[in-house]
Amino acid sequence: MKRPSFVAWYRNPSRAAPSALRIAYTDDADKWGSLQVDFIVISRRDDGSLAASIVDPHGDHLADAKAKLRGLADYAERFGHRYVRIESIAKVTDGRLRSLDLLDAKVRDAVRKFEGGRVTALYESASATDYQ
Repeated sequence: MKRPSFVAWYRNPSRAAPSALRIAYTDDADKWGSLQVDFIVISRRDDGSLAASIVDPHGDHLADAKAKLRGLADYAERFGHRYVRIESIAKVTDGRLRSLDLLDAKVRDAVRKFEGGRVTALYESASATDYQ
């Protein structure tokens, strides 16, 4: 909110409501679900136009955390050109907030190839950066 380009933020509904941005994903059993990202941030671009960013806190507390993160990566691949940022944020072991920039093809690739049980390992890896 301290950035000069900041205009507003929207708390996306956490349930699959008509007013929610819903992102489809499949779980390990190939069942469809929808991820409702937490925040949509509106900012003003240099040319004066408005643009959206997705900022989604993430973690290991849900059984489908890995599937949802992959779904967000797939969404970023398909629709990322419409956003300023698409970031997934998590608190890591040492308490820092780390970010996966899903507009970066290398980060999406790391998310898709991740086979570990706890996605926190991705946020602690070189694929993530400290959140700012």
